[in-house]
Amino acid sequence: MTESRDPYAPPGARLEDKPGPGSMVKAVLVGLGVDICGSLVAGIVLGMVYAAILAASGASPEEIETAFANISPLSPMSILGSLTGCGLSVWGGYLCARIARRREYALGAVVAAISTAASLMMASHYPIGVNLALSIATFGSVMFGVRFGYAKNNAT
Repeated sequence: MTESRDPYAPPGARLEDKPGPGSMVKAVLVGLGVDICGSLVAGIVLGMVYAAILAASGASPEEIETAFANISPLSPMSILGSLTGCGLSVWGGYLCARIARRREYALGAVVAAISTAASLMMASHYPIGVNLALSIATFGSVMFGVRFGYAKNNAT
């Protein structure tokens, strides 16, 4: 038996309007907020965890202070902090592109440049080579996130 359709029923196709461009200022501010503020919060949390680990192992407050002053960029906590910061940079770049929905790479480059400058100010106690590597990682991470946001914008 054939199935009969109501000739007056609306079509079954899903029709959606593509969202228009968003605020470029909002896109940059959200991207920076996630990247810079998120990195600061993550750094504070990681610092508290590191201090707790040192204190639990019997370190005195002076030893903890010395450990923080002389932390190696290749220590597990520094590497974890750098990876967390890069992850937040990717997320900030992605959100910037998704919010703006136009000129994604240009706005992402603005976020990347400001984030890189902020990371240089926060990590100025490292040698110049380490600072250069971290700067490249920050800039690249933001632009990597922008790439995903751009792709998502053009897929929908």
